[in-house]
Amino acid sequence: MAKGIQSIVLGFRLLQALTDSDAPMSLKTLAAVAAMSPSKARMYLISFMETGLIVQNSDTGLYTLGPYAIRLGTRALQRMELMTVAAEAMRSLQQQTNSLVLLCAWDVRGVIIVSRSEGSDPQPLQFHIGGSASLGSTATGHIFLAFGTREETWPHLQEELAQLGLSEAQQRKRVKALEGEADQIRKRRVAEADPISYASGVTLSGFAAIAAPIFDASQRLRFAITLIYRTDRNSRRKDELLRLTVQAANRASHLAGGATTG
Repeated sequence: MAKGIQSIVLGFRLLQALTDSDAPMSLKTLAAVAAMSPSKARMYLISFMETGLIVQNSDTGLYTLGPYAIRLGTRALQRMELMTVAAEAMRSLQQQTNSLVLLCAWDVRGVIIVSRSEGSDPQPLQFHIGGSASLGSTATGHIFLAFGTREETWPHLQEELAQLGLSEAQQRKRVKALEGEADQIRKRRVAEADPISYASGVTLSGFAAIAAPIFDASQRLRFAITLIYRTDRNSRRKDELLRLTVQAANRASHLAGGATTG
């Protein structure tokens, strides 16, 4: 098992003590609960106060959780609720279409698959939870280019294009094309790919994808819901599949208090 930073683990005892307490606590009581000396506890408390995790009442000298601790808890709750709502929309879309549905989010590595609901059609490649999606060549990635934070997504795109071995001129041309595509996606509020690509450059003929954005209460893009369907079986239903995918994304955004795609 990997070893963590022991001082953080020790300091967390103070946060845990305040979280479990129904009232503000004195330095002496906090130190006793956290099983450390008052002088050592005081050092941790000073650092936590600088971050806003803990505040001290200037009149009583008692400590309690600070505004950033409240913010952390609120954000965690919001994310758990939105994930539940998004996962339900994903399962509903899978049941309506009998096709594979993915739920993807953004993290420091880029676009990541966080959940999936399997359809009946066998997939030539597995879409593993934790797997990545190309920004430049997938419908899912295009949703993040269109609605995500540009300062986060587009630098990742540049790295992706560079890894493909494209020259600087080719990269500029591709970025310009994707900027135009992102503008169109913002107008249509949905992205398509036919055929689809898995990661960067691997194309799956006979399959297509439809992706739509899910927003949170702050009107930020949080997830992309992506439908993967077989074109030989569903070509006549494309308009219906588009409608159902956007409808599922809208439902999740609405329940989370976010923007809908019209």
